[in-house]
Amino acid sequence: MLIQLLRADVTSLKVDAIVAPADPQSGSARDGRAVVTTGGNLLARFVIHVALPDANDADADAKLRHATLDALERAEELAVASVGLPAIATGPFGFTTDRCAHAMLAAAIEHRPRARSLQRAVFCLFGADEYRAFETILQELDA
Repeated sequence: MLIQLLRADVTSLKVDAIVAPADPQSGSARDGRAVVTTGGNLLARFVIHVALPDANDADADAKLRHATLDALERAEELAVASVGLPAIATGPFGFTTDRCAHAMLAAAIEHRPRARSLQRAVFCLFGADEYRAFETILQELDA
C-alpha cells in the first residue's frame, strides 16, 4: 500500500473512500468501531466515520492510532483501492499536527503489510506547515 501526501481538501479527492470524524451527537461509532455511509454528492463512494479521542484523554495517541487502523480495516472490508485521510484529530480534538501525524502515519505503516485491496492511503493536508509536518514524520517512521 502506497502512502501519499497531498495538499488538498479531502472532499475534492477522487478516491473510493474518505475518513471523517464521527459526529459525537449522532451516536455514530459509539462502540468505537468505524461506521460507513455513502459518499452522497462527494467524489468518494464511501465515508468512513471514526470516533476520535480528545487530545487530553488517557492514551489519546493510542486511541487515534486505533481509530486510523479501524478506518483502514473498514476500507479493506469495502474492498476499495484508495482512501483519503485528513489530519482528523487536529482542530477541535486538540492534537498538534505533529502528534496527529505520528499516530496516523504509524497506523498506516503498521497496516501496509496487511493491505489486501487497499493500494493507496492518501493523507490530505490543507496548508504547507501541515504538509511539511506529515512529510517529516513519514520520512522518520518509514526509514
